[in-house]
Amino acid sequence: MNLRQSPLRIFLRRLVAHCSPPHFVQGGLRVLVYHRVRPDADDPRSVTPQRFREHLSVLRDGWRVVSLDEVLAAVQGKQPLPERAVLINFDDGYADLYDYAMPLLQEFQFPAVVFMLARYVGRVGRTYSEANYPEAPFLSAVQLREMQQVGIEIGSHGLWHVPLSHLPLEEAEKEVRLSKEILSDLLGTPVRSFSYPWGRAGDFFPEHVRMVRRAGYQLAFTMLHGVNRAPFDRFQMRRCHVYPWDDPKLFAAILKGRFDRWCLKNSPLWRRPKTWWQRLKKFLMKDGGGRRY
Repeated sequence: MNLRQSPLRIFLRRLVAHCSPPHFVQGGLRVLVYHRVRPDADDPRSVTPQRFREHLSVLRDGWRVVSLDEVLAAVQGKQPLPERAVLINFDDGYADLYDYAMPLLQEFQFPAVVFMLARYVGRVGRTYSEANYPEAPFLSAVQLREMQQVGIEIGSHGLWHVPLSHLPLEEAEKEVRLSKEILSDLLGTPVRSFSYPWGRAGDFFPEHVRMVRRAGYQLAFTMLHGVNRAPFDRFQMRRCHVYPWDDPKLFAAILKGRFDRWCLKNSPLWRRPKTWWQRLKKFLMKDGGGRRY
């Protein structure tokens, strides 16, 4: 049984959405992360266009979708964010974003950020973490440029979707630095933001955060759940994953922070053992001197 989409997990998610109190933060920012938008959505990474439209409708009726420029202005202390600020993200850069997500974002006049895997531009394949999924096309250079022209910012998600903690330091630095160079050259404008591959506890360490800063990024996003509050941790921004079973009521519960205190992966009982395990694997890998890809 796939625990990520089991009936029990979905039931518990609905229970928490109904019973848990909301968690609002004045001047805070909630970042929503999707992966794919496609009619044949059949996995936890994908939502249908209809479900995505439902989410955008909820955002239109009471929330303020902001751009990366507005987030940067707030992070730099130049201008506060509006209340109920939300930033929309997409990880990986699948081509269905061009066909299904972009038209809906244009219809609602919402900005967004797509974090692109630099080595997957124009390719058909599957990522490092998705060996059990079928191959799929990724966004082409032409599509990325067109999306950029209509207000969808392009950020970096690394080269190959390998967690930085799984790599020797020199390889991790390459993921961070070279992906920025490739995408900046392709787009003709500097890439300003980074999304840590996988991005959970133990998938990146303080040394990787420093790499991102040195590479010249202005913002970086994790997969740690929660709302961002001032003063913002600009290189470890939190995000909320959106699932295909998140109907308008569950989606509203995400926005209201009803899952913030419940999320297991944010707790020390979950994060510390995972971090220790990843550091041990990294030490053993370094001792063996091998490459992971």
